[in-house]
Amino acid sequence: MGGGLAGIAAALSLAPVVGRVVLCERRPFLGGRAFSFEDPDSGAVVDNGQHVLVGACRRLRALLARIGAPASAFVRQPRLALPILDGDGRRADLAGAPLPPPLHLAAAILRYRHLDGAERRATARDVRALVTTRGAARRALDDVPLGEWLARRDAPPAAVQRFWEPIVRPALNVPVAIANTPLAAFLFERALWSGRRSGALWLPAVGLSTAIGEPARRALETAGVELRLQARVEALDTDAGRVRGVTLAGGESFPADAVVAAVPPRELAALVGPTTDDAGWRDLGDSPIVNVYLWYDRPVAPLPFAGTFDSPLQWIFDRARLLGEDAAGGHCLGVSLSAADEWIDLPKEAIAERCDAAVERLFPARRGARRLRHAVVKEPRATFLAGPGLIDRRQGPRGPLAGLYLAGDWTDTGWPATMEGAVRSGETAAATLATDAAW
Repeated sequence: MGGGLAGIAAALSLAPVVGRVVLCERRPFLGGRAFSFEDPDSGAVVDNGQHVLVGACRRLRALLARIGAPASAFVRQPRLALPILDGDGRRADLAGAPLPPPLHLAAAILRYRHLDGAERRATARDVRALVTTRGAARRALDDVPLGEWLARRDAPPAAVQRFWEPIVRPALNVPVAIANTPLAAFLFERALWSGRRSGALWLPAVGLSTAIGEPARRALETAGVELRLQARVEALDTDAGRVRGVTLAGGESFPADAVVAAVPPRELAALVGPTTDDAGWRDLGDSPIVNVYLWYDRPVAPLPFAGTFDSPLQWIFDRARLLGEDAAGGHCLGVSLSAADEWIDLPKEAIAERCDAAVERLFPARRGARRLRHAVVKEPRATFLAGPGLIDRRQGPRGPLAGLYLAGDWTDTGWPATMEGAVRSGETAAATLATDAAW
């Protein structure tokens, strides 16, 4: 159930192991939240959100290779290099030095010009303390928000605003003030601490459906998976507390030895109904993301992408540089707004105007340009809420009913709500199912 990355990974893993695999997806395409569509006004390729992966996303990279994603689908950095702009466009880079880990990261922080010398040393100290807190000591921080942990260490406020926030907010989709500390520690350890290539960005250079959904469909069909698109699962068919199949919205039933539910927790809870297992997975909370696309009559950004602070823009992407002008529909800037609670209920026109004003403050070239149009994509439930008290509420691969297995980036993968976490969850669910069934 579910044709996002978790469902794709699970189906591909099970196809060589079991006799028959059927994948049901309620929409007419695969990819889940990683999809693209055509802007009706310009014909431009627009993603439902700006997705970025890093070198540390090993299972996602393996899946992309397995489905035959185009080699040109991603622009790949050779090493960690993050340009960060202040609200007036002044730039400083977080760039991994040619040193063994973790010295590469220490050097990057100590050369980060948005902080003064004392702030850099304090930040390097705090990153080291966060990453090297492991095992039970890290788990004990589950109820301590990252903002509180940093305050206890007297982290400089400038460092929180100019270093921690541009990294943590987009990665966890929550502000530093409430971010889950063990999850932030995991992020820094895997993506930044372990090596220059681990934090190197992979930026989509084609629409997400071209990069993921369409190759996945071909790979699944080649593997013998039966695809049922526009097939919404309406009910789980159960007998004596065990799942025996599913019934689609049109009334068609599929008997099954096992079901992998690669769907969000709210949808899963509605299908499962009340059970004796009322674990915290039923209410992980939601955190929204808003993505804004602004088209101008000329180039306005001097670089392909950048993070920001003291600006509402957070992260910006020059889609004409990444995808090419034709695919981007001209000179298009993409703006990714994570933890977008203050944005989600605003009218789309107001969101575009506010972002455009911030672009003008960042880039002088905007002042001579004309904005042609905009598009705003809202995801009210983009990810689970990665706040305090999270560890014991994320569910493992076995569901609350026999024969039901769970996948999705919200499950207990150890990762934040990412494409990597989704792939890992699908592979884990498939492996657990196969082991339980002794196929």
